[in-house]
Amino acid sequence: MEKTACRDCGLLIDIVKFDNSLEYSCPRCHSVFYRPGLSFELVLVMAISSLFFFIPAIFLPIMSITIMDQVHSVTLIEAVLFFANDGYLPIAIVAAGSGVIIPLILLILIIFMITAILLGKSPNLLRSFYRWYEYLSVWAMAEVYLISIFVAIIKLSGMAELHLDFGLFSFIFFIITFYVSIIWFNPNDLWKKNVL
Repeated sequence: MEKTACRDCGLLIDIVKFDNSLEYSCPRCHSVFYRPGLSFELVLVMAISSLFFFIPAIFLPIMSITIMDQVHSVTLIEAVLFFANDGYLPIAIVAAGSGVIIPLILLILIIFMITAILLGKSPNLLRSFYRWYEYLSVWAMAEVYLISIFVAIIKLSGMAELHLDFGLFSFIFFIITFYVSIIWFNPNDLWKKNVL
């Protein structure tokens, strides 16, 4: 028999025979405290794919605006710098952190942990990366960044001629592959591999 505690309400739960292919939820608050992840190889492929979309998403223009025969384009980095230079430094930091930097760090952590496990590396370094992953995963809000882009597109569409550029589609694919990686990756599976 195994004992575990619910992270949300603190209830101690007895599990007669733990099966890592099943999902377990708390009988009191019904929050899921264990869910099976997919194979590390699949998660690694998805995380690397997400990194490939990240680079054009950041550096290529999101959209081009034509006003009075003048074309202006903006990238994600330029949007963050615009907020910072315009006196909205806290907004720029939150937007860049939660929408870009933290998701990137989480992807790198996933790739590093899975690669280290597959190569049979020492678990000592993985413990600190596991803790960072657990802490940062609640702060990843890249979808909020995307929603704000769509709101801007809707508001600007009546005022100017808009052209959606490759950077926006790259960012959409980055977010999709990022969240698939997060959903597929179960950090608790690291315990099954006896590395933590």
